[in-house]
Amino acid sequence: MKKSRNPIVKRVVDRFETIQQVAQMFVTSNSSQRGLLISGDAGMGKSHYVKQAFIETGTTGRVDYCKSRSFTAAAMYAKLWENSKPGDVVVFDDCSLSSMMNENFRKLTDFFKGALELTSGPRMLGYEAATTNPLFRDLGVPREFDFQGSIIWITNTSFDKLAKKFGDHWEAIERRFIPVGISLTKEEKYMYTINLIENIEMLGANCDALEGGYSDDIVEATLEFLADNYENFKDITPGVALKIADTMHCYPTIYKTILNNQNLYV
Repeated sequence: MKKSRNPIVKRVVDRFETIQQVAQMFVTSNSSQRGLLISGDAGMGKSHYVKQAFIETGTTGRVDYCKSRSFTAAAMYAKLWENSKPGDVVVFDDCSLSSMMNENFRKLTDFFKGALELTSGPRMLGYEAATTNPLFRDLGVPREFDFQGSIIWITNTSFDKLAKKFGDHWEAIERRFIPVGISLTKEEKYMYTINLIENIEMLGANCDALEGGYSDDIVEATLEFLADNYENFKDITPGVALKIADTMHCYPTIYKTILNNQNLYV
C-alpha cells in the first residue's frame, strides 16, 4: 500500500497492517499463539487485510474462509477438526459467533479455550453425546482430536460486548487470542476512505466491485459528495463510498434521491 504522509491516515493504516502481519505469522512461524480476534466497525477493510496476508504469502490454499455462516456447536467442532493440522487456518468472518445461545455458546467457549491453549503440546478437543451426530458420522469426525491449526475471528462486535457475552470466561478467551481492535473516529474513517480512493484507487484500477473501476468523473463526484456530506452521515467507510459511486454510476440522473432514501444521514 502506498504510504500516506497524513499522520492520521498513517496511524490508521498501521493498525490494519498489524492485522496483516499477525495473520501472516500463523502460516510462516511456529508461535504458540494460534488465535487472532479482530474487532471493528463494518466496511472498514478488516477482511481485506486478512485475505491480503495469505495472498502475499501464497498460502490461500491452506485457509478455510467461512464468511457470514451460522454454526451449531456440532458444526463448529467439525469445522475445527477439518482444519486441525499444523499450518491450517480457519477464518470466521462475520459469522455471528457471539450470537450463539445457551448450550451452543458454552460449547463454543470450551472449543476456543481448548483449541488456543498456549502450549507447544497437544490441544485436545472433545465432543461427548449420547448418540452420534449425523454430521460427525458422514464426515468421519472423531469424538476427540488434537487441534494444531489456527483460528482468525473477524467481528463487528466490540470487545466490551464480547466481554459481557463471555462473562467469567472472557479473560481466558482474551488471553488465548491476539486481540486487535479497529475503533476509529468519524474523521479518521473519512481521511482513511479518502486515502483509499485517491492513493490506492479503490474506485478505479483496484476496484473490486466493477471490472476496470468507475470513471474518473464518478470518482471525482464521489469525493465531492463525501466532502460535502460526510459530517451528516451516520457513518463513513470505504463501503459507504463504494455505495455512493455505484449509485452514481447506475442512476446518474436520480442518484441524490436514491442516496437520500438509503438511511445514510443522521
